[in-house]
Amino acid sequence: MYNLRYHVASLVAVFLALAVGLLLGTLVAERGMITEQSSALVAELQQRFDEINATNEELRAGLERDRTFAEDASEAIVDGKLQGARVVVLVGTGRADGVSAVEQVIAEAGGSTEVASLATVALGLDTTEPEGLAGYLHARDIEMAEPGPELEQQVATALVAEWYAGDGRELTQLLVDAGLIEVPESLAGTATVGAVVVMAGGPDGADPFAVALGQAMVGAGGTAVGAEAVSSDTGVAAACASQGLSAVGHVATPQGRVSLAWVLSGAARGYFGPAENADGYYPPLLVEE
Repeated sequence: MYNLRYHVASLVAVFLALAVGLLLGTLVAERGMITEQSSALVAELQQRFDEINATNEELRAGLERDRTFAEDASEAIVDGKLQGARVVVLVGTGRADGVSAVEQVIAEAGGSTEVASLATVALGLDTTEPEGLAGYLHARDIEMAEPGPELEQQVATALVAEWYAGDGRELTQLLVDAGLIEVPESLAGTATVGAVVVMAGGPDGADPFAVALGQAMVGAGGTAVGAEAVSSDTGVAAACASQGLSAVGHVATPQGRVSLAWVLSGAARGYFGPAENADGYYPPLLVEE
């Protein structure tokens, strides 16, 4: 009896040992498989990362080539587009981003710039009028309007008559003496201009007098465009576009510089830039025959 119990106990012990061995063997095998799978996954991820990194480097190099090409091409495209043209750039007392870019593209296109600075929003014509303005308008049989948009338009039209048509410089001098506008000597003298770039900001995006002067320039037969370095829904370009003027919202880019030259030369009209309501990023580049 004792031998039978001992024999059974031995058999049980053997089977338990086998079970434990099988279990441990399975765990070791599974662990080895997991390790192999993990290693394979890491290797696959590393390969994928290297491929993505190589692709990014290729795209970065391509973008740099495209950027360099755009810069070089824009200079060739605008070359001579504004040959001999003189353009007034209207700025305000605050910061006007993009003025240097505007001056650069006009120079590259063969033109020259006259920067005029407005000392106060709307020249103060929305609340009062400079001393002597009533006499100036009366001498020309013009009944002066009350301070506001109509008076701004009257003064803008008269100023364009001096700058665009060369009809004296009395109003220009009056505004300079009143400390409302600052102009270079050439513009205060006999130099005439055929285009206006509005860059002066105002409470509604653009200075209302600057917009009125741009509209008056277009009405007289010249060209006008609202411009800024970076587009904004409440910026100068958007405000000018809403008032019927052409506008360029990205003059700091090659496409913006080409757009500016095209508009100032009369080859295009519209609102160009990244804004959602823009007519395009740049105007159609038609080849002149």
